Amino acid sequence: MAITVRSNATAEPRTKGDRRRARLVEMLGEGTDKRASVNELAEALDVSVVTIRRDLALLEKEEVISRTYGGASLAPGRREMTMAQREVSNVVEKEAIAQVAVSLLHDGDLVILDAGSTAERIAAAIDNRFELTVVTNGLRCINRLVGQERVRVLVLGGNLRGFNETICGGDAEMTLSHIYGNIAFVGAEAVNTERGIASRTYDQSRLKSMMLRQAAQVYVIADSSKLDDTNDYPYWSPLPHEWGLITDANASSEQIDALEECGATTILLAGEQIPKDSRNPKEQP
Repeated sequence: MAITVRSNATAEPRTKGDRRRARLVEMLGEGTDKRASVNELAEALDVSVVTIRRDLALLEKEEVISRTYGGASLAPGRREMTMAQREVSNVVEKEAIAQVAVSLLHDGDLVILDAGSTAERIAAAIDNRFELTVVTNGLRCINRLVGQERVRVLVLGGNLRGFNETICGGDAEMTLSHIYGNIAFVGAEAVNTERGIASRTYDQSRLKSMMLRQAAQVYVIADSSKLDDTNDYPYWSPLPHEWGLITDANASSEQIDALEECGATTILLAGEQIPKDSRNPKEQP
């Protein structure tokens, strides 16, 4: 069942330069050859060639892109964006998804919260409004929750993957095996109707698979760009028989139909009207 929801999200990336460089990386990942000349990039982004060269130098230093004669391409084998770049990518969509996710929470919930930039926005959007226990493996989520006195945080320990600030591994899985949440929000590199949700590493896919099993209600959190991602990711977590999706209003009707056929019983499209409640509301005193 697809439901459209309104979000008052107005968050903006940190600086104009951050937004431009995030878009530059996205552009280099589009198309067939995934390369572009300096002049093409400058024209597309409506800035000077000098500005583009400065941006490319910064991105090359971070090993995100490779500079070629007169242009640039994504670094070989490094299509994954840094957390700083994720933070300024699809910002409005991620903020809208976060607001919808938080609208599903109730006092007393135990929430399983995956790592990632969208999950970080959920952690921030909780904003100390609920008495919750949040179980997470995301460093950025932890930092967002530190000052929220009404939120008890249980950190899944294990191996730190610094590049995306995620904790995974056997210790995290062992801890999670003793937990069953009211609701889980699980991120994805991509959502595929046959394979499930994609991960960059084997350890991440194992932990996501467990998160999908360890809550009464499971929501995959993914902006609509991830619903059409055709990258051949190496690791996947199968979706449960029944699950929910929170995405943005740019998702197409064809995408929604396909997801419903593979078990998505609730699809929340952040962007338009607010449902009364997509969960069974608890009795209020």
